Amino acid sequence: MTIDDFIEKFAFAIETEASSLSPETDYKQLPQWDSLNTLALIAMADAEYGITLSGQAINDTRTIADLWTLISSKVKA
Repeated sequence: MTIDDFIEKFAFAIETEASSLSPETDYKQLPQWDSLNTLALIAMADAEYGITLSGQAINDTRTIADLWTLISSKVKA
């Protein structure tokens, strides 16, 4: 899993263009970010990577790179 692949999946989950995102993007500042996107991200992590994320774990991140680090560490575990 690369961060570019993750950005594509993240963008699809929150219904935005991947080209507008980068690892440094503070995703919580995106206009479309809301609590429903937290649920979409949890569902995406389960469907795409077979892992369970908590809302708290997502709240503890800020950037897309933070999310990728969190998810990739769980995938390897």
